[in-house]
Amino acid sequence: MNLTLSYRDTGSDIHRLSPFVMLAWVAVIVLAAMMLQHPVWLLAVFLATVPVACAARVGRRWAGLMRFVLWMSVAIVAINVIASQQGSHVLLQAGFRLPLVGVPQVTVEALIFGGAMALRLGAIISAFTLLNLCVHPDDLMRAAIKLRLPYRSVLVTSLSTRFIPVLMADAKTISDVQQSRGLSFDRGGVVQRIRNRGALIFPLLSNSLDRAIQVAEAMESRAYGAPVRRTFYRDVPLRSEDLALVFVLCSGVVLLVLARMSGFGSYQYYPSLGDLYMSPAAWLVMALLGAVLLSVAAAGLLRRGRRHD
Repeated sequence: MNLTLSYRDTGSDIHRLSPFVMLAWVAVIVLAAMMLQHPVWLLAVFLATVPVACAARVGRRWAGLMRFVLWMSVAIVAINVIASQQGSHVLLQAGFRLPLVGVPQVTVEALIFGGAMALRLGAIISAFTLLNLCVHPDDLMRAAIKLRLPYRSVLVTSLSTRFIPVLMADAKTISDVQQSRGLSFDRGGVVQRIRNRGALIFPLLSNSLDRAIQVAEAMESRAYGAPVRRTFYRDVPLRSEDLALVFVLCSGVVLLVLARMSGFGSYQYYPSLGDLYMSPAAWLVMALLGAVLLSVAAAGLLRRGRRHD
């Protein structure tokens, strides 16, 4: 089974970066996606994650999840068109009226706004997917602890992230076993299919509870919760070039804030679409922000070039 969200070291230089670099990169992506409104800017933020996926050699698994995000984006656009009746450019209009909604209609503004929200969601999901694919969960947990985040919350998050791929693998194994015994999950009506799924859900739930008990016993045997100073078997290094990358990414946050204060990246969707025209200064600021976001992929390529030399 292809575990799309599971970490696997591909030997790329992106995997050798400090987890602090990847955390800073994800933070800039999320802030940019949340603060920017212009569709071109949101598209640029999403496209900035593609070179990182290619440099990390996880493009196939990343693309597999992006296909799911594509269907999610279609659903977002459809829901926004149905729920929003605003907009001055009407494409389609129904010949009846619904209570509390009025006359259903499809507007250009609703379509464009839904597409922009889908780009925003896609950029955020893409960034967190690459973080999970390129940073080992233990390194990520150690980095979060060094950032003085609550240890219990960090541990719960790390364990939850680890359990998701394991549950997917268990579900695949149990499904194959049940099908080898002649059980078909898609046979019969709706009620029968639900009953057939019980042969998958109940063993999966039992395995999950058993694994949770094993983890709790292992934590207790290692004196989890003892009031002592915590040490690490393997430290999270932060080299000088990693520190420089973190500084570049932090400068991207400053650039993003200044750009929004200057009015760059804003856009009007309702009641009528604004002009997509961008001034040369806006293109320059967007190019600078793109260079900051692409610095992670560029650092990986530079490391590879030095190693080959």
